Amino acid sequence: MNSPVKHLFSAERKMMELRGEIVPETVPTVAATGTSADFSQLLAEIRELKGLINGGAAIPEAASELPEISVLREHLVDLRNHIDETKKEIASIRQPGQEDDRLTSAAMELDAIVAVTEQATNQILNSSEEIGDLLDKLKERSDDLGAHAMIDEAMGKTINIMEACNFQDLSGQRTTKVVKTIQYLEERILSMIDIWGEDGFKGIEVDKEALEGDAALLNGPQHEDAAIDQSDIDALFD
Repeated sequence: MNSPVKHLFSAERKMMELRGEIVPETVPTVAATGTSADFSQLLAEIRELKGLINGGAAIPEAASELPEISVLREHLVDLRNHIDETKKEIASIRQPGQEDDRLTSAAMELDAIVAVTEQATNQILNSSEEIGDLLDKLKERSDDLGAHAMIDEAMGKTINIMEACNFQDLSGQRTTKVVKTIQYLEERILSMIDIWGEDGFKGIEVDKEALEGDAALLNGPQHEDAAIDQSDIDALFD
């Protein structure tokens, strides 16, 4: 009967290479070759390593009796550092419990661009139609063939303007796709925040973007639902 075998972990391979040993593809399992004392020692060392994962607690020197534990500890410390760095990057985009959210702000700004562009395009189209009607009336009142040619040319220009306004539909569709992508990213970030919990982000310092000159004073146009009503300003002087 063949003895059960296991594949070596990268940490185990690394330690064997450091000791100058030949690294096999597989080795017998602990159940096949190890004693119960060795197995109990390994369990105790794993429990001690658990403290590093949960709270970064220092591992006693006894845990270093096996060389593999030292390598595993280094991997865990490196993993924890990467997790902390990931939390910091997430907090710089969306700090849990705060209203300042870069992704939401970006999506709102893009939505506002689409709305304002659509409004301006409609005004251009309406004005172009009105100009066309006026040119038709002007043509009816004139018998000058030269004037008719100029009016027809002006009518052609208004048609070009109206056709050029088709850009709004295309840009609106593309901007909407970008907004949906931003919303998808925000959902994924919120999911990661839920996994760690808001308490996991407490005490994380986020680097603030340094602004100078006019950039530090101007916030750009406000959204309609966020702008201060004129009546509220007037009430301050009553």
